[in-house]
Formats: sequence, structure tokens, C-alpha cells
Amino acid sequence: MSSAAESENGRLARAQSRAGESPVRSISRGVRILEQFTLERPELTLTEIAAGAGLTKTTTHRLLAALQSEEMVELDARTSRYRLGLKVFALGSIVSKSMELAKQAEPLLERLAEDTRETAYLVVPEGDETLCVRRVDGSHEVRILFLEVGRRQSYNCGAAPRVLLAHLCDEHWEAVVAHHVTAMTENSLTTREELARDRRQIRERGYAVSREDVTLHACAVGAPVHDETGKVVAAVSLSGIEQRFSDEALPRLIARIVAAGEELSKRLGYAPSRAAAGAAAVGGADSAPDSVAEVAR
Repeated sequence: MSSAAESENGRLARAQSRAGESPVRSISRGVRILEQFTLERPELTLTEIAAGAGLTKTTTHRLLAALQSEEMVELDARTSRYRLGLKVFALGSIVSKSMELAKQAEPLLERLAEDTRETAYLVVPEGDETLCVRRVDGSHEVRILFLEVGRRQSYNCGAAPRVLLAHLCDEHWEAVVAHHVTAMTENSLTTREELARDRRQIRERGYAVSREDVTLHACAVGAPVHDETGKVVAAVSLSGIEQRFSDEALPRLIARIVAAGEELSKRLGYAPSRAAAGAAAVGGADSAPDSVAEVAR
């Protein structure tokens, strides 16, 4: 970097220490900066970024420094040009994968809802909670619509969330059970002993049954969705009122949700034999990731 550029950066750095800005405004401006990078213009100078974002050089430099510290942008010291960082690439890969998951799930959920008349869901892990990314309502006049698209829910309540909890890695499972358990009804599983037993049963059976642990008079069945590596990246579920989830009806609903989970897993490239071989090579690969991030809704 030239001495002139170093002098300019030093002046801007001193100015940024005197600037104050609300977090929301900073985030908005940071997004505007990231939007300046395109396939046609992957590398930009400070001046180009500031002009495109409609910001002063001082503000742009301050925000670029913050983005650089978070690995969202990189600075080529030789050319004094900025480019998007590896973290943006990683986030983009997650979004791409999540969008593919939702795209593949849509027709399956629609068919489930049509055939069973119950409400069908696609739920993914999101840090220490789960996130509903798709819902297709059933045709029954009385439906359970508690979980909306974009709504988060505790891992320990509901069929799909409990499926995801059962497949978390041991470390994450312990953290969730210790610090992120919620009692939504008197039937919610909240103790470590209850959840450990539930985890074993879900893994052995390949599905979960939820009875009034989210809201009274509501029941659900859920099954895991595996990606091509064998990891559980989502869960599908069917939910309705308890009268329609009787002992006589339950086997049929379980069979349908398990089949849907298997079909969606297959669409994502999951092959049990190949995944088992990969798991053996790396010491196990059936745990869910900590997050799949938000799906574009």
C-alpha cells in the first residue's frame, strides 16, 4: 500500500473513533456496502464502495473495518481493493442448501396434507431452537396452526423439534437440555432423564409422537430428514387434534410421515449404505448441524 493510502486510512481511522451510530443504522449501511459487490465487480476500492453505497469515505471505512474483523470482507493490501470474505461464501452456501431443501419438500408436504387432511410441516435446527420453514395446512375444519412459518420453538416440544433434538451431537444436546428447555404444557418433556429416554426411543424407532406437549388437544408425528452425508438437517411432521391421532389412526400417520422423511432424504442425495460408509470413515455422521440458517421465505 502506498504512503498516501496509508495516510488516508490513518485519517479515516481516527475519524471513525469519534463517530457514533445506532446499531440498526450501522447494519443497514453495512448491507448496502455488501450489495456493491457483484459478479461483474468482485473487487472495489474504498472510493467506489462509498460512491455506490451513497456514504462518506469516513463512514464507509469504519464499516468496512467492522466487516473485515468479522471476515465478511477482505482487503488486498497490494491493490487496496476490497472483496467479499469467506464468511459470506459460507453463509451463501447455507442459504443455497436451505432453499434446495424447501424446494424439494414443498410437493411432499402438499401431498401429505392432501392425503391425510392434517397440517404438514418442515422444521430445521436454528442454534438453540428450531425454526418452521414450511407449513401446508390440512383440509379439516378444525386444524392445529400454532406453529407458523418463521416461528421458532424449543427443541423439547413437538414431534419435529424432538426429532431434531434427538439427533443433535452430544455436546449440543447437553447444552440445550441444560439451558434451553421450555414447559409449554404439563405434558412437555423437561427433565434430562425424560429427554434422554425420548432421544433413545426416537433414534431406535425413526420417528417421534407428540401428545399435547405444545398445546392441549393437539398431537403430531415427526420423522428425520437426512442430507447426502447422513446428517439430520430437518424434520417433517403432521399435526392435528388428538381425536384424529387415536391408537387406530396412529400407525397410518406414522407410516406416512416416515415415508415422507425418507423420500425427502433421497431427494437430497441420502443413500443409507453410502452414508453409513462415510460415517464409519469419520467416526459418525448422524448428528444434526447446529444451524441450517433461515430459509428464504
